[in-house]
Order: sequence, then structure tokens, then C-alpha cells
Amino acid sequence: MKRIFISGTGLLITLFMLVSSDTRAQGMEREGKTTANASQIYLEVGGAGVIYSINYDGRFGKLENGLGMRIGIGGASADGDGYVAIPAQINYLAGTRGQYFEMGAGITFVSASDIFFDEGTTNNVFGSFTLGFRKQPFGKKGLTWRVAFTPFIGEGGFIPWGGASIGFRF
Repeated sequence: MKRIFISGTGLLITLFMLVSSDTRAQGMEREGKTTANASQIYLEVGGAGVIYSINYDGRFGKLENGLGMRIGIGGASADGDGYVAIPAQINYLAGTRGQYFEMGAGITFVSASDIFFDEGTTNNVFGSFTLGFRKQPFGKKGLTWRVAFTPFIGEGGFIPWGGASIGFRF
């Protein structure tokens, strides 16, 4: 029996091609029938903000799904040591009627001090990815939630990670 191995990047490209091949009509059927661009603010535990972050997410255009972006800020401090994380990603929602598969890629800037590193403050930029499920109200305001596999790629190689969030669509 032969085994086939797919790299992390190859897997992301394959998943994107499979999901996006059938979503063009799904996004178009709702064009102009939503408030703003399905914007939301959410608190994420884990995920691209490392421990936790507060994020803004929105679509490019007045669609429920399709191409969009997210940006956030997270951090923690104890006894003068801590970290600040700034995640930024381009993402794509595939699905209909408030239930979406989310794919995303971007960067997370992390500035951490002695709590993690003995040599003082360290600044790093990591590649960040998202593969997950999102539930949000269809065409109206309300509570949103999501769960995702959110690995990082950086100096330490591939770092598996995950996250969950809860927020509000406005």
C-alpha cells in the first residue's frame, strides 16, 4: 500500500480549491441583502492572538460569505513581564445561511518580555493560518461563535494551535 503525504501548504491549497469551487453562487445569491459587510467583533481564546485577543472581522463587499479580513490585539502582563500579539489575516468563508467553513492566512506579530525569554524583550512575526467553523446570524445582528485549528509557522517550525471565539455581529 502506498502512502501519500501532503505538506501543510499543499493541504491548505487543496482545501481552498475544493471549497471555493462551489461557493461562487452561494455568495452571489445574497449580494446587497445584508447589513454592511457582515462585520463582527469577537473575543478569541487561543487562536492567532496566542492566549487571547479581541478582533474585528468583516467581508470585502456586502456579502455574508466570501473574502474578508480580521485584525486584533491581545496580550497579558504579570510583574512587569508579558506579551502583546497583533494578528492580521485575510480569510474566506464558504457556506450558506449562517454556517461557514473558514479558511485564513496571515501574520501574527508577537512582542514578549522576560516571562518567556531570559534575554529581555523579543519581537517575532509568525505565519498564522485558520481552518474552522463559524456560526453567525444570517442577514441580521446577533451572537456569533467559531472554533478553529490555528497553527503558526515561524522560527520554531510548524506549531499546531487552536482557538475558539464568541462575539457579536453588527
